[in-house]
Amino acid sequence: MPARRFGPGDYLERPWKNGRGTTVELQVEPPGATLETGFLWRLSMAAVPASGPFSAFPGIDRTLLLLAGDGMELDHGPHGRALLAGPFQPVSFSGDWPTYGRLLGGLCRDFNVMTRRDAVRHRVDVLCPGPVPVPLPAAPTVLVFCARGQAWAGQERLAEGELLRFDRGASTNLTVQGSSAVLVVVGLEPCAPVPGAPT
Repeated sequence: MPARRFGPGDYLERPWKNGRGTTVELQVEPPGATLETGFLWRLSMAAVPASGPFSAFPGIDRTLLLLAGDGMELDHGPHGRALLAGPFQPVSFSGDWPTYGRLLGGLCRDFNVMTRRDAVRHRVDVLCPGPVPVPLPAAPTVLVFCARGQAWAGQERLAEGELLRFDRGASTNLTVQGSSAVLVVVGLEPCAPVPGAPT
């Protein structure tokens, strides 16, 4: 299956679960899924103008990184703290944890990956390929978001703010390259069934 391309005109603005802001939904599975119906996975980005509590997402695993801003501290209460000192440093945590985001300076823009823990695993890599081709990770579904600059994924040109989606392992043996590009690459694969669990 060839790559599918998405850009700002395809993204949807959604309210935060806690009502304190909005998020830009890049991709969600199944298509059209909402917070009310539930999702298997979701990619989104948001502007965070002030410190405040994160929404609770029981049963969801999350990875967060900054696209821009002075940094943010994530306070997970009894589960400790994590520091996003600057852009493009992924931090993973459980959506079950109480989390408070404390800005270290002004407004931040973040990139957020969420997967339903019992169904999907995710991996987030930040690639800065430059002129030398870098291989894409292998996974049943791979999403490549161009956070900065422009890049090529195989024969597909990717401009800043655009996203390519590869399904059914179509990213296997593909490389990316670009001039001053920063790519956020998300690999998604179904969890292995638990032996003895009902199907």
